[in-house]
Amino acid sequence: MRRQLAEATVLGGTAVVGLFGVAAECTYAHRPPPPLAWALALTVVTVLALPLRRRFPVAVVVGILAACLVYHLVGYPGLAIAAAIAPACYTLVAEGDGRRSLLVGALAAAAVTVISFLPPASFNLGATTGIVTILVALLAMAEARRAWRFAADERLRAVTRESERRLVDERLTIARELHDVLAHTITLISVQAAAGLDALPARPDNAEEALRTIRGAAKEAMAELRSTVRVLREVDELAPQPRLDQVGQLVDVARKAGIDVDLTTSGDARELPAGVELAAYRVVQEALTNVVRHAHATAATVRIDHRADCLHVEVVDNGDASEPPVDGHGMIGMRERVRAVGGSFAAGPTPGGGFAVSARLDLGGAR
Repeated sequence: MRRQLAEATVLGGTAVVGLFGVAAECTYAHRPPPPLAWALALTVVTVLALPLRRRFPVAVVVGILAACLVYHLVGYPGLAIAAAIAPACYTLVAEGDGRRSLLVGALAAAAVTVISFLPPASFNLGATTGIVTILVALLAMAEARRAWRFAADERLRAVTRESERRLVDERLTIARELHDVLAHTITLISVQAAAGLDALPARPDNAEEALRTIRGAAKEAMAELRSTVRVLREVDELAPQPRLDQVGQLVDVARKAGIDVDLTTSGDARELPAGVELAAYRVVQEALTNVVRHAHATAATVRIDHRADCLHVEVVDNGDASEPPVDGHGMIGMRERVRAVGGSFAAGPTPGGGFAVSARLDLGGAR
């Protein structure tokens, strides 16, 4: 709802400035301009193009400049019709890819100046200077916002990389332990089996002793394997995996990226299986990453509900869900993590706009 209100404000404000500006220019022109109705219709076209500026930013900017050019060449005075270029350029730079989008925005500002010099309409220094000044200021603000969000996104990725590094280090430690256990035990079993085979015909007692040794070694190996593999399911003290109480850190990073995140927790919190806790953390982490990077959202809500038989996690944003990253690696990873602990996962657009990620983690089915 907040996003729709902001969008309506931008469109309404641009329409008011553009239409009243064009009407004033045509009314107080030094010479009779072409019909006012055509100027107003052309202005409406530029405003109606603005909702497409996030999906086709460069095309919208070029289209508005083309309308400005037509407006000027036909003989309308001034460039009030260029009001729509301001929000279009701001979005282009703020949500763009850096230098290239900033260059396009700067070229758009320069193009407005060039158009104002073209005949047959007279050059209006005040109007042109005002429009270009506003454009330059907006481009600077947009670039600052883009750089801020990029830095926050980098911090979020750094948190993810650190978590993944710890996970890899933990897996390597487990692999080394498994190698040591299996190598020692299999060598012992091989030696004792050979000794038992040699002793079986002539010394049955020695063969029996060898078999007993093999059985004891196998039992010890199984016990050590269970102890080692348990690290996959429980938090290792030497390399602790992220816990659910660390979700607040992810929320803080998203807030620094300009997203108004509301974190709510309900139910009776209790000790959770390590697999469930890690899966819940990863769902929130990936969902907030998508909100920052892809959703064009301004706000999000993270809900964690401790229920009797499950843990329910939900992340909802107010962004643009027209092209949700449902098939991305992040979504696939979340779905696989949730299913690995016996849970269910869902993701998709919400009825009121935005996107929702929901995971139900069954406490009885965690493995």
